[in-house]
Parts: sequence; structure tokens; C-alpha cells
Amino acid sequence: MLKILVSLALISSFAFSAGLKANGCDLSQVGDVELNINNKSYKKANYKAKVPSGRNFKTIFIGATMNVDTALVTIIDIEADKREKGKPRTGRVTVKVDTGSNSENVVLEYNYDKGHFSAKGIQKNKQEISFALEIKALLCHAK
Repeated sequence: MLKILVSLALISSFAFSAGLKANGCDLSQVGDVELNINNKSYKKANYKAKVPSGRNFKTIFIGATMNVDTALVTIIDIEADKREKGKPRTGRVTVKVDTGSNSENVVLEYNYDKGHFSAKGIQKNKQEISFALEIKALLCHAK
């Protein structure tokens, strides 16, 4: 029995040291989403999240959609750069842009700083696509 308890304690310590943390915050999109696409700016894009809140960007963004006029933008992937303490979080967001007659995947560079998330990239037609929104930490978990 003692061996089992020692083994469980050892496994737990390895899991926590590998990055499985007991702290963090639940994140949620708040307010309007601004979308710029095909040389048009939409201050209030129709944004639909997959989930209302989550522990990280992947949870709250992948599967979310932004719909304006004839364009549907779906977030299909997000990948973070290595985090540097004291600097904004950065990475890449892959979106699928569907305009009815055309569909393409576009990689956007993102920046997250002080609750403001913004991402931008260039479509095949050389037009910029970008979106911005506020992300709020709803509930923070302590160690």
C-alpha cells in the first residue's frame, strides 16, 4: 500500500512539473468583435463561440465563427509562441474564410495583451483580414 501511495505522489509531481497546473483563469470573450475583411470594417461582427468560457485560447476559439454580409470566418486552429514573461502573448490563428464563391484558409498572427486580443493576416487576393476582441479572465484558480 505504501508503494502505491509513493507511486501516486511521484506521478503527481511529474505531472505538475510537466505543465499540468492547478492554477489559471477561465477566459471569455466580452463585448463586440471587430472584423476587417475584403476592405470592409465591421465593428460588430456576428460572433458565435463554441463555448462561453474556457481555460485557454484553444478552448474558447476553435470552432468559433464570425459572420458578416457574405463572409463566414471560422477559427480552425490556434498555436501559441513560447511565452516570454512580461511580454504580450503571441502566436498564430488559422481561420477558414468562406465567401460563398471562394473558400480559403488564412494564417493570422495574433497578439494578446492586457485583455485585448487582435489577429491579422493576408488573404490570397492580397487583402488584409483581421479581427479584435476583448478577453476577460472570469475566474482565477489558485494553487
